[in-house]
Amino acid sequence: MRDDEPTAGPLPYVEVTDEAYAARAAADFTVREFEFAVLLSGRCPRCDHATTSTVIDELYRREAAPAAEPDPGYRTVLCECEADHPSRPAGLRGCGAYWTLRLEVEA
Repeated sequence: MRDDEPTAGPLPYVEVTDEAYAARAAADFTVREFEFAVLLSGRCPRCDHATTSTVIDELYRREAAPAAEPDPGYRTVLCECEADHPSRPAGLRGCGAYWTLRLEVEA
């Protein structure tokens, strides 16, 4: 079965990506900026269910972390819908789709 074929039941969980996923998400998702995070919301480009992802700007730890390379702004976003997707591993959410977006957030 291919992703673009209609199915009789719920779309099964498959870890998959496609360039079209990123293009659709970039065009359709809403972005809410907070002090240290960005909230991305929209319809999953694969399963079309509502999904929301939180992208954290920085993580805080007790020990000092080694200096990281400059952040190019690219983030991998996962479908985090609550819909039922057969074959989804226990403890996970979403349909398995993922895509990469470049976030350009005002400083």
